[in-house]
Amino acid sequence: MMTSHDPEPAQSDVPHGGTAFGVMLRSLRRAARLTLEELSEASGVSVRALGDLERGRSRGPQRRTVDALAAALRLDGEPRERLQRLADTGRERGGPPAAPYLLRTVPDFTGREQELADLKNLATGTRTRAAVLFGPGGQGKTTLAAEVVRRLAGSFPDGCVCVQLHGMSDTPLPADEALVLLLTALGHPHDRIPVDPAAREAVYRATLAGRRTLVVLDDVADEAQARRLLPDAEGGFVLLTSRRPLAGLEGVRRIRLGGLSGGESARLLERILGARRTDGQSEAITRLTELCGHLPLALRIVGNRLSSRPGWTPDRLAAQLADEERRLGGLIAGDLAVRGALALSYGQLTDSHRLLLRRLALLPGRDTGPDLAAVLGGEDALTTEDSLDLLVDRGLLEETTPGRYALHDLVRLFARERLREEEEAPDTLPLHMADWLLRSASTAGRLFEAPGAPEPWAGEPAPFGPASTDEAEEWLMTERAHWAGALPVMFAAGRHREILHTARTLYWFSDRWDSWPEWRTLFSYGVRSAAALGDRAAEAHQLNCLAWTYSVSDGRHREAEEHARRALELATAVGDIAQQAWASTYIAGACMSLDRHEEAVEAADNAVRLFAATGDEPGQAVSRRVLGSALRGAGRAEEALSVHRALLGARTGDVPGFQEFAEAILRHQIARDLLALERWPEAAEAFRAVMTPITHGGTDRFQARALAGLATALEHCGELTEARAHFTEAHRLFTTTGDTASTAETATALARLAGISG
Repeated sequence: MMTSHDPEPAQSDVPHGGTAFGVMLRSLRRAARLTLEELSEASGVSVRALGDLERGRSRGPQRRTVDALAAALRLDGEPRERLQRLADTGRERGGPPAAPYLLRTVPDFTGREQELADLKNLATGTRTRAAVLFGPGGQGKTTLAAEVVRRLAGSFPDGCVCVQLHGMSDTPLPADEALVLLLTALGHPHDRIPVDPAAREAVYRATLAGRRTLVVLDDVADEAQARRLLPDAEGGFVLLTSRRPLAGLEGVRRIRLGGLSGGESARLLERILGARRTDGQSEAITRLTELCGHLPLALRIVGNRLSSRPGWTPDRLAAQLADEERRLGGLIAGDLAVRGALALSYGQLTDSHRLLLRRLALLPGRDTGPDLAAVLGGEDALTTEDSLDLLVDRGLLEETTPGRYALHDLVRLFARERLREEEEAPDTLPLHMADWLLRSASTAGRLFEAPGAPEPWAGEPAPFGPASTDEAEEWLMTERAHWAGALPVMFAAGRHREILHTARTLYWFSDRWDSWPEWRTLFSYGVRSAAALGDRAAEAHQLNCLAWTYSVSDGRHREAEEHARRALELATAVGDIAQQAWASTYIAGACMSLDRHEEAVEAADNAVRLFAATGDEPGQAVSRRVLGSALRGAGRAEEALSVHRALLGARTGDVPGFQEFAEAILRHQIARDLLALERWPEAAEAFRAVMTPITHGGTDRFQARALAGLATALEHCGELTEARAHFTEAHRLFTTTGDTASTAETATALARLAGISG
């Protein structure tokens, strides 16, 4: 006789008991988001009968009842068969246990070899008892888990069992119910499964103890759900899949699943479609993999869509998906949908986290730090950083480097859709962000200007405030895609004065990283903003800046000359002698690069005279250096050397760090003069003197030119081994910086030296 203290009352007497059939029926009903009443209406089975089935009072319903329930739940294939098997087992009362539930494998499984190897080592080792396979939705975690079961089944003689925990549904499967399914699959008689949760868990652990069993817990919701389903220190191995890393679980290893590689993505599509559909289509297949962001779910959808449309070519689908507004709508095949997978994760966020995710879609660049994200989210940077980390845990953000966060391309499109649907006035947000970005860029740029540079305009929130030039340089470098992307937004809003202010405060800093393409964007908008304001002097200044970037950054010397001549015309019209001088300097530089050396000498000489008229000593130093280079190009190397040597120690202004930079350039020009004069030992010594790296963004390009000059001098001195080493390093640096002409020249030099040594 049982008392109220008996730990295991008969299940038929306990309303909260359950059988494997009852637990599965309840799980399926919850996954379908149906109430008992709704399932009753759809199946024709009474509410009372359904309640008895779910609570275990009715252990094995007849086949016609199971068929009605399966039809109402829209089950087919393995889920329907398993529900029927559980019903059959319930009727047998003491017959063999239900067959374990196994995940469905796919015949075209592709890639993931490193993850499979890691999981094999963990599962067949002796120390680790559990591993979490986590990552964003659509990465194929369940498919990979199924492949693990298929490949490792032989290593687990006591069987493999799996349970779907519905972690991403509104009603995840409770651990108590999961234990019933697991115990039944492990062969434990269902009528002897304890009702008491602690006792049920103890039986589960005892059943696993000493067995070599592989348990897969698929789609885990959180640590609380998973913790009770983990084994003791000895026994089987448990593989958990989840969109979260489940960082609170102790003693488990974690493997993050990201996108496939480009090659794996292409192979997956080729295996789905077959050779007949993909032969000769490599370019279109590659484009499709890129549009899918190498997300396995998206790739499978694309493959299935093409498979169901024999007349479609990969090119046709790629053209359709190229439209960002249509892409998510195009990534649907039957019940597979990228949008749906993302919506599950999005739906589990709090309101503030959803707001932040939506607004991150506005970022001009790919990744962000907490400061910029805080401007969009409206919270402080520390709170925002916590939110960003949570979004990483939920698989909706990627942490590209420590402290930098990025949206996957498809997540960005999804977030943009949600922004349009859920935000009442999203049009004001880009301008708010752009204003902060340019104020911050101006604040950072001021640290590289001469003392007394003007403060940026007022605004909220406060701009990023670097504490040092190093911190300012790091911010301007890291966020350059963002502040450059803010320019069209500010221009469209008519914020022309702010654009000009930004361009002026970044003027000297641009010399430190002269190869950035963002300078052309900045100074182009500077020209347009000055023109919109009718400020011809400012327009001349910005045209000169643009001439500089076309010449130095892009090597487009004809365009550089055109901009400089337009600047000279405007500056002359308004009587701005300083900008006339700079325009003449840039004209000289362009003419040198276009092999019009006498014109270059004339323009540089004019620049020297104009700077002298204004008393601009730094300007005179720059223009004289250019004059010397023009003289060398015109075949007057002795004059060039005299001009350059006379400039040593000349003042180049009060801009922080610029004196060192200008001195290094000048010494490099002296070395080139000596090279032109064929004074080989002196040239080699001069080039060695400028090899010491300087704090400057163009160091690689500068070093490459110095190395090539040094190698040339050494070759003529007969030092061929050392010359070859320097040409090799110069070739590498020219290749890295994209200087194709110099890359070709150093390649020719290396071939020449190889011929000599051969």
